[in-house]
Amino acid sequence: MSRTMLLLLPALVIQAGESAIPNAVEVRAGIYVLKGPPNPATCVAMKKEHITHVIDLRRDDEPDLDCESESSRLQDLGINYLRYAISKTPPAADFEFLRSVLRDMPKGSKVVIHCSNGNRAAAVVCPWLVLDKGMPVPEAMRIAAEAGMKAPETQEAVRRYLARQGRT
Repeated sequence: MSRTMLLLLPALVIQAGESAIPNAVEVRAGIYVLKGPPNPATCVAMKKEHITHVIDLRRDDEPDLDCESESSRLQDLGINYLRYAISKTPPAADFEFLRSVLRDMPKGSKVVIHCSNGNRAAAVVCPWLVLDKGMPVPEAMRIAAEAGMKAPETQEAVRRYLARQGRT
């Protein structure tokens, strides 16, 4: 195998392979979007994958929200829990804050971001991929869609934010 192919192989495996965390998509090495809150099996997989942080984007009015239980369960596993509730159409300030959270993670952190179905979690990762990791907009939008960004109004909020940042 050529040296170039060996260097590309890890990236191909991340994009093509099954996620080690059930119901999650690894959008970048160590950054996962989970479609829904973690269940006990997901928590075991997160521990096995050495996840260090979970970011919960659900709002207070969502069904079956039990942040205390989720936080306690994750902390028992040594995983940090952060809750930052956002709407289906996040304003620029939400994108900015969550980009800064991802940028400021300690080196070697592995992060799972979730909401109730993956739509918002995938949406907040998209601008980070473009603006902080240099990914082209079409590729980031495709990855976000695969990770769960399905609502047209959420997609439009992401596009609008990226356009204000000079990226289309």
